[in-house]
Amino acid sequence: MRKSIARAVKLLSLVALLLAGVVPLGGCYPRSQVYGVGNEAGLVFNVNPPEAEVILDGVAQGPASAFTEDRYLKVSPGKHVLELRLPGYETYTREFYMANSLLRIEEGLIRK
Repeated sequence: MRKSIARAVKLLSLVALLLAGVVPLGGCYPRSQVYGVGNEAGLVFNVNPPEAEVILDGVAQGPASAFTEDRYLKVSPGKHVLELRLPGYETYTREFYMANSLLRIEEGLIRK
């Protein structure tokens, strides 16, 4: 009887350790989360409305919906200015420093 209880306790301990290691690897990225991608840097957008124009350092890059994790906007490391524009909405402006990572931009534009 004691051996079966000891085995059950060991098994539960092992399961708890395995779950503790798996849960943090689950992969939810909060707003503006930064995560590594090797030697590249880039921006991923989740913007409402998705057709907002992305302006990086004064140069139009296309709609925010075009830049997903699979096809992110490549950005050189360093200081940059980002704007999101759409007629009828207030312009979103943000200055940021980019390293060798991906930066997720999640923003909802405000109607004028």
